[in-house]
Amino acid sequence: MRESKTTLIFNQMKKDINEGVYSPNEKLVEADLAARYQTSRNTIRNVLSLLEKDNLVTIEPHKGAKVVSLNLKDIINLLDLRAEVEGYIFKKVAPTILQEDILAMEKIYKSMEKNIHDKDFQDHSDLNNAFHEVIYSKCDNVAATNLVRDLKSQVSKYNFKTILIPGRQEATLTEHKNILEAIKSKNGELASQRVKEHIYSVRDTLTHYNSYLNQ
Repeated sequence: MRESKTTLIFNQMKKDINEGVYSPNEKLVEADLAARYQTSRNTIRNVLSLLEKDNLVTIEPHKGAKVVSLNLKDIINLLDLRAEVEGYIFKKVAPTILQEDILAMEKIYKSMEKNIHDKDFQDHSDLNNAFHEVIYSKCDNVAATNLVRDLKSQVSKYNFKTILIPGRQEATLTEHKNILEAIKSKNGELASQRVKEHIYSVRDTLTHYNSYLNQ
């Protein structure tokens, strides 16, 4: 089924916000957005409402919309909650993971490894998400997977820059390799521990470099 124009622009704006095209607290002017995405102001108004529901923008009467800016406490709280929910998902899925899913994760990891080796970070965020999505897609607790995706979406615009932080490139490869080894062993407790360690590492990086990542 063909996606509506509203859905297409919503997805593109969400991607743009998460990738830092728009800065935290940046004002979003309907007329400018309509020109940029070649659509009507009414469509932009609908898109902004959807983005508000995803906690990516705020809309104030008579003031308009702006990109959400999270303070450090917000970021820590979101990542701590994500660690618990994602740890639960990995613990639940790991014991029954299929070999084809393990192979898919290995393939994604190798692409991540190559991109980082080549200093080509453009696709890193997508690869990172794809790696985790293999596990999410195998979890039968839809409430948990929807929640973790929402939590990730709210901090994506900050996560996107972390790969440029000194030492983070090597760390993320090690963390994902450790997660993969735990998944391959089908050890739910270990998989949960490893993914929590990864998320806490991201949290600590975001905490330490918060001023840079909010630029």
